[in-house]
Amino acid sequence: MRRIRRSGPGSGPGSAAAPAGPLRHRRRLAGLAGLVLAPLLALVPTGATAEGVWLTIPSPQTLRVGLAAAPAPCPPGLRQTCVYAFGGVGAGALTRTHEAYSPATNAWVTLAPLPTPRAGLAGKAAPCPEAVKKKTCVYAIGGFDRGGVVGAVEAYNPAANAWFDIPDLPTPRRDLGAAPAPCPEGYGLRGACLYTVGGWTSTDRAVNTVEAYSPATNTWAKLPELPTPRTRLAVASAPCPEAPGLRGLCVYALGGMDDAGTSLRTVEVYSPVTNAWIELTSLPTARDSFAVAPAPCSDGLRGRCLYLFGGSERVGMTRRLLDTVQAYSPVAGTWSTLPPLRTARSLLAVASAACPKTSQGICLYPLGGIGAGATGTTETLAIKYELPPARPTLGERPYGGGGGGGGGGGGRNDAAPGGREQNGRNEQGGREQGGRPDIGWNDNGPQRQGGEQNARDERPPDNGRADTGLDDLDDFDTARSAPPQG
Repeated sequence: MRRIRRSGPGSGPGSAAAPAGPLRHRRRLAGLAGLVLAPLLALVPTGATAEGVWLTIPSPQTLRVGLAAAPAPCPPGLRQTCVYAFGGVGAGALTRTHEAYSPATNAWVTLAPLPTPRAGLAGKAAPCPEAVKKKTCVYAIGGFDRGGVVGAVEAYNPAANAWFDIPDLPTPRRDLGAAPAPCPEGYGLRGACLYTVGGWTSTDRAVNTVEAYSPATNTWAKLPELPTPRTRLAVASAPCPEAPGLRGLCVYALGGMDDAGTSLRTVEVYSPVTNAWIELTSLPTARDSFAVAPAPCSDGLRGRCLYLFGGSERVGMTRRLLDTVQAYSPVAGTWSTLPPLRTARSLLAVASAACPKTSQGICLYPLGGIGAGATGTTETLAIKYELPPARPTLGERPYGGGGGGGGGGGGRNDAAPGGREQNGRNEQGGREQGGRPDIGWNDNGPQRQGGEQNARDERPPDNGRADTGLDDLDDFDTARSAPPQG
């Protein structure tokens, strides 16, 4: 922003000779400029605070914990991009509820229900299988039901408002992460792949499993393992960081929780080009059960950033909920802080899409989660952005990829003396009450009873490969669905 130099009374060239009429006119213009600039100046970042403002939107019909969310083209009757929310635990039971929020109408609609009711699942938008004659589908991946961990993977076709089955996860998991990115070479996969990372298996162990699904071939392949086994991590795709041999789009695995129930600061990134993982600078604060989504950077940074929302920070039996919202720029390799969530919460989901019709720009929509009971807070964070090129971009960008699964550092500390939080938590059993569905979803991980587990950017540089189908990762490019500039 250009600096404006003020001159005092009687200063500046020609000030003494300025006629009264033009002077009054200039003062009137200055007053109008102040009215116009005041809201903008209020958003100017200070220190490490990025630009952003919270807006209130209507609440979905079902309050949920452990849900999934993803942005994708709206179903018939609605236009542009919608934010889809599905699965989770609501009203004390696993739910099949599937709803979509339309920014263009600022309203929610109920859609075809999720075939397999479950929570702790991952949700992403990616190209549809070739048998489906549409570009973009929404995928519901893994999770758990009352029988334990499930490997079900189902895809939703917005054009038909219908779900269909695809091959199950080779390794059934819950509380995993997922992201779309180009397929690696040498595995019989092609085009764009859907990567699934980490999570818990039926043995109650955090795993380092990484498997990729190719819609073009309708097959899965096992890939190099995540260096750090973990669950309740957040996974998203974004431009690769500045590192030797990395280019194009990478898959980021952020935070999570280990088998000891300790939150992690670990950040590891996978490159489809090198087919390998590398470790990056750690998160500012350890966290798990949080949500992540990519969107254009704010605060003067260029390219795509990863935005992290809420979650938990825990060490042993001490846990605090987080309200922090932070952004990571792969290009700059830096973190910045945005205005916090109105309600500190974990086990939420988030997706990016256009802002509601009353606003312009790109918004991030954190949905559901648990604070003092299942939260009904519904808000969206509007960020400043620049329109990307008209050509559709790759991966999870302004409208691609919400974070399924569930941190932000520096969040609100709701812990009681001694480190255990209140918020209606039962200190004896370690199980949260206060409206939390009692389905065996213990904060420290799945438990067993009677031998059975309780249900508890920019377009990257050309990499020289034929990335067939990669433009289909988003069927809602900027030219069609972004709000106009100005």
